[in-house]
Amino acid sequence: MDIRKQLDIAFRSNVKRHNEKVTKNRYVLTKIIDCILFCGAFELALRGHDEREDSLNTGVFRGLINFSAEHDSSLKDHLTSAIVFKGKSKEIQNDLLDCMLTVCQNHIKNEISKASFVSVIADETTDVSSISQLVVVFRYVLSNGQPVERFWGFTNPPGHDAKSIAECIQASLEKAVANPRN
Repeated sequence: MDIRKQLDIAFRSNVKRHNEKVTKNRYVLTKIIDCILFCGAFELALRGHDEREDSLNTGVFRGLINFSAEHDSSLKDHLTSAIVFKGKSKEIQNDLLDCMLTVCQNHIKNEISKASFVSVIADETTDVSSISQLVVVFRYVLSNGQPVERFWGFTNPPGHDAKSIAECIQASLEKAVANPRN
């Protein structure tokens, strides 16, 4: 057999295996994202106090992933055989939540760009570890006349004074609105 033909067959075989692996990984990632969305839809905390594999209460997210794996052989195979990426770590959860927030914020930016007016709601509080948190919410009216209120995000002001809080609000406005001073 011609060497070019053999290389072509090997190349096609490698491409096919790669595409099958990508399809499987996308499927698993979709299931993990679905579990995060489920927790968010019902306002459930993702993590528990003890997330070790042998813990009796690993948290809602890990419990949901394990439950889903009992009914989904592809997900179960991934969770039992994966060495590098299982998708259950808090770092992966945080990365996926950040990606989801970015998608939501891009949607909000698009809606705000079509709105005539935007108002800002901000509330600052100190959590149990004495870290100041500021939540920013935007209110505006869609082109069909429907008023909406959208969560934009949390920020950590450097201080508890009005100037620090105002700077955080201004920074959020600059990210969301094309001309925040108009």
